[in-house]
Amino acid sequence: MEELEKGDIKVLFSAPHCVDHLRDGKVKAHEINTDTLIKKIKDKIDVSIIYKTESLNEDANLDENSNYKTKVLNFIKENDVKLFIDIHGMNYNREEDICIGTAFGKNLNGREDILNIIITKFKEAGYINTTVDVPFSASNKNCMSTFVAQKCKIPSFQIEINNKYRYPKSKEFDLEKLAGCFCDIIKTL
Repeated sequence: MEELEKGDIKVLFSAPHCVDHLRDGKVKAHEINTDTLIKKIKDKIDVSIIYKTESLNEDANLDENSNYKTKVLNFIKENDVKLFIDIHGMNYNREEDICIGTAFGKNLNGREDILNIIITKFKEAGYINTTVDVPFSASNKNCMSTFVAQKCKIPSFQIEINNKYRYPKSKEFDLEKLAGCFCDIIKTL
């Protein structure tokens, strides 16, 4: 199951891994606070958000078909969404602060300017080690951002955020700062 909240701004934020999910027949732990982050973003600016509330034994970011993908696709088409941002978490052992997956530019749909704004805003907010497509490129055709970019022809990004910024016991934990950075990105666009 998923929860979808519509906003007036034509941007859809997604958090498909905020609950434990099934990958290759095994339970994979949820990506902590990815849903809380997009809810904070929505509280600050009126974007649309979608996030999982229950697993349904699927992985929306890996499986070819899922209820989540169908709901996202229909919502984007019915509401003339112009930008899709899929939020994920990476392990705190990674050296990257943020990784922006673009499928090596294919998911930008000609909007390199948006990528440049995202990189600039993250670095200005102190996420100095922001990378593009390394280590996560979002190139798999079943990744949410690639699926949306291909089916809807809008710029779509997979944003991987290091766990140290999402885990409450970490000294770097600050969801308000992260949410503010995303709001700055959207306001700049």
